[in-house]
Amino acid sequence: MKWLLVWCALLCSSSLLAQPRLVIVIDDIGYHQTDYRLLELKYPLTYAVIPHTTHSKAMAQAAMLKGRDVILHMPMESARRADLSKNALKVTMDRQQIEQMLDAAFADVPQAIGMNNHMGSYFTEQDQVMDWTLAYLGQRKLFFLDSKTTAKSTAARYASLHQVPLLTRQVFLDNDRSYAALDKQFKQALQLAKQHQQAIAIGHPYPETYQYLQKNLATIAKAGVQLVPLSALLPADYPLVRADQSLPLHAIVQTKPSPAEHNSELAKVSKPAEQELMTPAMAEQLILQQEQALNRDYVIPEWLNPLTLPAEQSPRVPLYKHYQPQQQPKPVTPPFFQLGRSHSR
Repeated sequence: MKWLLVWCALLCSSSLLAQPRLVIVIDDIGYHQTDYRLLELKYPLTYAVIPHTTHSKAMAQAAMLKGRDVILHMPMESARRADLSKNALKVTMDRQQIEQMLDAAFADVPQAIGMNNHMGSYFTEQDQVMDWTLAYLGQRKLFFLDSKTTAKSTAARYASLHQVPLLTRQVFLDNDRSYAALDKQFKQALQLAKQHQQAIAIGHPYPETYQYLQKNLATIAKAGVQLVPLSALLPADYPLVRADQSLPLHAIVQTKPSPAEHNSELAKVSKPAEQELMTPAMAEQLILQQEQALNRDYVIPEWLNPLTLPAEQSPRVPLYKHYQPQQQPKPVTPPFFQLGRSHSR
């Protein structure tokens, strides 16, 4: 009986010692030079990079070399049927179009270890296109974070079908950018983390959000919560793989010169392939070009500049075993008041 009581006490103490975990994802990375400021925050934030933006390549590279998690922030059609850009996923696309769009997006952000949706309140409600999207992620061994821009998201159904680890956002930090509103949402995220042992909050690279986080990130540990990267919430047995460690689903289409080009001097210069996969040399050249084109409203510190960061350490060797998910706890459903309006819809 004595040893049974001791054993129970040990179990209770170990559960009490399990520290609640909070993830903060910063969406919409890549548009502005000021996004680099967020890397000055010496905390394990997760960066969701929009592909094909001015600073997407350089910012993703800098974040990875600083040891931060990078995911693809994929534009998807919203309930307003907004035509986001030529790079957005739309419900009128067929399977091949969706897969090619995702191939191109991950080629632009090859450091990504997963994906979440930018807007997408209409796209993520649809069965067929979400089935194709989650099947794609399953084949690339990448996970999905549901930004939960609609309560009717079908992500959970198809993530389960295709054995894709699914994480779900609980709190939007900055729908209202006033300090009082940011503080309320930040404390709500801490409370949910304590109640459910983990929580995911999403913010954006607004000046108000940056200033709030700069002042308050240190209070997370004081509240007894651990700030962790997004990958820390994945199943322990899941093989973490970057996009550049898995092959795209469609072969790269080579562009052939015309007969006229063969007869010209220009034909002597090899023509680049469309949607060509990024090589280290190409990435370095693109980063250099982007650095030269940056405006000087914000000067990137040398220690954050992708061109001056130390060489990347050898990446974790990907494990291409077939993932068999273990029984996972039921994902936390965001409170109904967290499903309100957001520019990320």
